[in-house]
Amino acid sequence: MPPSENSRIDEQPLTQDQIDSFKANGYLVLPGFVADDVVAQWREQFWGYLGCTLDEPDKWPEKVEGFKPDPMFGDMPDLQAIAQQVGGGHFSGGGCGVAVRWPQKDADWTMPDSGHLDGYPGEGCQAVLMVGATTYLHDVESEGGCYVYWPASHHLAHRYFRHQPDRIEGTFRETPEWEARGWGIFSDGGPEPPRQFVARAGDVILWHGWLCHSGSTNVNPSPRVGFFARWVHADDAMVRESIPEDPWHHWAI
Repeated sequence: MPPSENSRIDEQPLTQDQIDSFKANGYLVLPGFVADDVVAQWREQFWGYLGCTLDEPDKWPEKVEGFKPDPMFGDMPDLQAIAQQVGGGHFSGGGCGVAVRWPQKDADWTMPDSGHLDGYPGEGCQAVLMVGATTYLHDVESEGGCYVYWPASHHLAHRYFRHQPDRIEGTFRETPEWEARGWGIFSDGGPEPPRQFVARAGDVILWHGWLCHSGSTNVNPSPRVGFFARWVHADDAMVRESIPEDPWHHWAI
């Protein structure tokens, strides 16, 4: 549902069917979640910050650093309400990361072989990630640098850490299995092949912190400008100490 229909903090923003789908698949797509006027405001801020426009590819910078939109994607009340609902008030986070995939006209597009999990040494976050959210500033078509995810792979990660709880600190990188398969230990043999998040600007994908995911090559003419936000458990040490049989033990759903 769009935010205009579910923006009151005292209401539960996700329906039971949506929660069931998220739990089963590890992701949930929310079409049109960010209002058009907010997306338009973000676009103006982003291109103003870069000092160029979408129609001036010769002026696009190689990297985008330091840009923060207003309002922050992850601090929007509707998204914070979802974090409150699924975490029961125990998840903290939000903010906004920015990931840009500029066009690579001479590249060949292939689906990534494997993804990764956020929240481990070398991945930019030292806490076990609970849930993330991603949206786009412009429409993104297939092979346009989409966020790629492995449906239901969060079940594989839970099973892995349930049997090897000591590896939650990232020591899975020190195993022969890692040497042979890399991040594939969290996605190989999953129930479905990876998918691209092909979406319109303002659509949102919620993703479980153990859903294997990746960026991808952009061979289309338009840049993929992605905003993302992430939440961790307020008691991250407790989460690391215990990997319960119930994968939703630390959640409120």
